[in-house]
Amino acid sequence: MMKRIHESLLLQMLLIIMIILLVFTGSLIISQNYIYEISRSNSETLCDNLMDQIDDSLSYHKDRLRYLASYYFRYPGSSELGEYDDGNDKSLESQLVPLYSQITSQSRDVVAMMVFDSHMHEVAHLGRPAALPEDRNYLRSNEDFDAGQYLDNDHDYSYAYYFPIYSTEDGKAVQTGMCVFIMEHWVIDGNIRNILKDHAASVMLSDSNNPVLAMYNGSASNESKTMEEMRNDSDYIYKEGEWDRGIKVATAVCISANTEGSDRIRNLVLLSYSVAIFLLVLLFGYSYLNMARPINQITEFINRAIRHPDDRLHMERKDDIGVVAASLDRMLDENQKMIEEIKEGKISLYETRLARQKMEILAYRNQINPHFLYNTLSCMRDMALIHDEDDIADMAMCLSDIFRYAVKGSNIVTFRDEIQYMEKYATIINYRFSGKISIVTDVAEEVLDKPAIRFLLQPLVENSVFHGLEESINPGTVSTRVIMNGDRIEITVEDDGVGMDEDTLEAVREMIEEPGESASIGLSNIVQRLRLFYEDDYSITVDSTEGVGTRIVISLPDHIRS
Repeated sequence: MMKRIHESLLLQMLLIIMIILLVFTGSLIISQNYIYEISRSNSETLCDNLMDQIDDSLSYHKDRLRYLASYYFRYPGSSELGEYDDGNDKSLESQLVPLYSQITSQSRDVVAMMVFDSHMHEVAHLGRPAALPEDRNYLRSNEDFDAGQYLDNDHDYSYAYYFPIYSTEDGKAVQTGMCVFIMEHWVIDGNIRNILKDHAASVMLSDSNNPVLAMYNGSASNESKTMEEMRNDSDYIYKEGEWDRGIKVATAVCISANTEGSDRIRNLVLLSYSVAIFLLVLLFGYSYLNMARPINQITEFINRAIRHPDDRLHMERKDDIGVVAASLDRMLDENQKMIEEIKEGKISLYETRLARQKMEILAYRNQINPHFLYNTLSCMRDMALIHDEDDIADMAMCLSDIFRYAVKGSNIVTFRDEIQYMEKYATIINYRFSGKISIVTDVAEEVLDKPAIRFLLQPLVENSVFHGLEESINPGTVSTRVIMNGDRIEITVEDDGVGMDEDTLEAVREMIEEPGESASIGLSNIVQRLRLFYEDDYSITVDSTEGVGTRIVISLPDHIRS
């Protein structure tokens, strides 16, 4: 096994990398799990403590007011509040002044005090102007604590503590009224903020009338998050509870922000990182000496071998790089022997392919010329027997120009040449069919000087004449349109002849896909020549409706490959 590792650079690299990954991954997993468990436990404890402290703070205000109120309203006589129903409420307010002064001196947040009889008539009011909201203006038989807008001309919320007043009649406790204390929220706010201090925690107070009564954030808390976002965030410990039936308290503590790392954890992580860095340094040095530098030598040799093909590496190594260097030397030796053979073979192959393409092009052209020549000569013979006029001279002149165009040496012409040739061919067709068949050409100006294959348009038009219009008893037209469509040339040849049935149309389309021996010499010839000059960068579509006509569209690039 050690011998295999010594001889294989890949195994050496894998062994070192596996050691580094195992050490690094193990230390990270252990430290992260440990830190997370401690952080979560601490955050849950902190959340419970905050809930308890806030509950104690709220209860402190309530208990203090209960004590003072119960001391004064401790089972007064039933007639005491009844006297104020008759309008003698001034004496009650004067009696309550010492109590209210004592309360405000101990509780600076109490700003108003209201006393109601059993019929909810206000019989005493001390402090700032305040009123109970309509939905809370009812007699309570138990203590209550809620929040809302109680103070006049104050849009901020305040707290209200409801204390029921009882008296004894015939040895039974009978409720004779209710006392309400109105408190500003700033003292409670201050107490809750002091509880939060610099913790990464948030507290929200709410009641049934106000979903968000107050929101408090510790100095280390993320104030951009809402309580609902903290509730749905796995990085927060969220707890909520109801205090005194009316006030709900929700607390959220951030786990990651309240992490308290221990020395043992920090030392473990530091040791893991130190070992990992040390191993990475060793790996870097080993890789450079045994991999990077030899590979650079091989790369420099390859670049130099282009100019000096007789040089060799001669690298004495038994590992993978040594095997590669020896293989490279052998490959250069064999390649040197093959260079001359390859040069001669390429020249021979190029000449053979060039000669074969020239012969194929010549064969296609020779196939077109007789086909058209026989039809034209037959037409001239028929007209010469019937007419003895100058029309025959025009046809002969057109035919002479067509032959002159046909025997030109180049296979590549321009669309301007093709259109001029088409005009000669249209003249002959017009004489032959006595004006029954019209040939119309429409070529965009920017296409005229573009390169084209010789005899590209005429075979298409000839197919439309003899297969589409000659068999029709009605006059017909063959329209040829050549335009630029983006960076491609689009050729459309359309006739209003007899058209094709579905079987014939399908056979023509199959011939376009696999051209060969076909009755449609013109179209098959065009397809094969397009393949020679454009390879696969062309398209031909044929659409035909029986009794309506046929339409052929050819799409070509605006250049011809050499």
